[in-house]
Amino acid sequence: MSIERQAVSALKWSAIAKVVAQLVSWLVTLLVIRLLSPDDYGLIAISAVIIAIFASIGELGLGASIVQSHTISKSELEKLAGALLALNLGVGLLVGLAAPLAGMLFNDVRLIDIVRVSALQFLFNAAATIPYSLATRKMRFKWLAFVDLVSALVTSLMTLVLAWSGAGVWALVLGNLSGIACRTTLLLARGGAMRPAFALQGISRHLAFGGQIVVARMAWQIAYQADVLIAGHFLTKYAVGVYSVSLQLATMPMDKVMSTINRVAFPTVARMQDELPRFRARLLDACRLLAFVAMPVLWGISAVSPEFVSLTLGERWLDAIFPLQVVTLIIPIRMISAVFGTSVSALGRADVDVRNMLLSCIVLPIAFLSGVQWGVQGLALSWVGAVPLLFYLNYSRMRRVLGIRLRDVGAAVFGSIAAGVTMYIAVSGARLVLNAMPEAYRFGALIAVGATTYLFVATRLDKKIWIDVKRLATALKE
Repeated sequence: MSIERQAVSALKWSAIAKVVAQLVSWLVTLLVIRLLSPDDYGLIAISAVIIAIFASIGELGLGASIVQSHTISKSELEKLAGALLALNLGVGLLVGLAAPLAGMLFNDVRLIDIVRVSALQFLFNAAATIPYSLATRKMRFKWLAFVDLVSALVTSLMTLVLAWSGAGVWALVLGNLSGIACRTTLLLARGGAMRPAFALQGISRHLAFGGQIVVARMAWQIAYQADVLIAGHFLTKYAVGVYSVSLQLATMPMDKVMSTINRVAFPTVARMQDELPRFRARLLDACRLLAFVAMPVLWGISAVSPEFVSLTLGERWLDAIFPLQVVTLIIPIRMISAVFGTSVSALGRADVDVRNMLLSCIVLPIAFLSGVQWGVQGLALSWVGAVPLLFYLNYSRMRRVLGIRLRDVGAAVFGSIAAGVTMYIAVSGARLVLNAMPEAYRFGALIAVGATTYLFVATRLDKKIWIDVKRLATALKE
């Protein structure tokens, strides 16, 4: 089977699992948001950012190194397992001891226990990294899709049950931990676990490559989640909760889709390192299809945000409308940038990704510090200027590795962008006409107007897109 067919097959199973998990996750998330308060979400947002930053250290990019390596021995895997165990135990202990500092910095003692309990996930991460990386290396995506589906369902249902029982913020903490525990158990049950060997000799190449990956990941965490940390220091927990929920709803489609694409893209690109012309053609095709799907979903959410928030979240979340409208407009750029970043790392140039992320660590926090002066709305608007600027500055480095000009990328996504702009204008105009209609009916009508407009314009501007969609659908059936 060709690499492309393996990738398509992998996407099929991952997509099926993600669609099911996404539907359940969206439904449960909307229900839980109604049950919990913005204050609860403000606390969990701050805790999640702290844990995510340190999780990058615990993993040290060793999972990516396992996937990227041409060959790897059992002895190396055992030493990597030992390094992962030592790192995660050390980082988890450090986070637990430093939890009071988080409570002090963000002026809320409730964060202490939340951070300490959340740090238990480092133990699960230590055990899951090797089996997960080996399964990814062997492109066993059907199995990994099943693992993701089950763990996502466990997380969602446990969170809902606890929230319904009045557990408050602990519903989010314990629901997330239960999903991580389920995922680790399933991965270990299938095999791939290694007896830890505490020695560094023979794994220097993994540490070197992984070190570059972890610097990039930490920089990404700091850059793209600095907004929550800055908001947690300058704004109330209510404001942080409103902002974090709008950000969660805006990025949820991206997180689910990109986790699937990047999981498949990294080993696929790694196998195509010696076939660069073929790789470039497939990468542009992927960007074109990604934009075709992402634009109507994300810009569509932006266009109908007033009705969506009012109907699904309720009146106490109306302050989330503006940040949701703004942030969803920028997400497609982040998605395309993420695909290129993954491809660059898979080609063995993690150093380029590191430089890009370090630049992000400078630009984004400056933008957030400026925007937070105008509260939640200012934070949301800071994305509009910073993300496109970063993409332009960083692409010059990625272009030298990928061999793809920026204008080629622009040509690939032009039809989707133009269709998205036309859709947005059509929905805004239709709202003025249908303003007297009951909100629920207006919501449905606006979605219909937006979908019809987008499909019509996209087809007129890029008539070949449906050929590509049909080809992909045919491949998925195989």
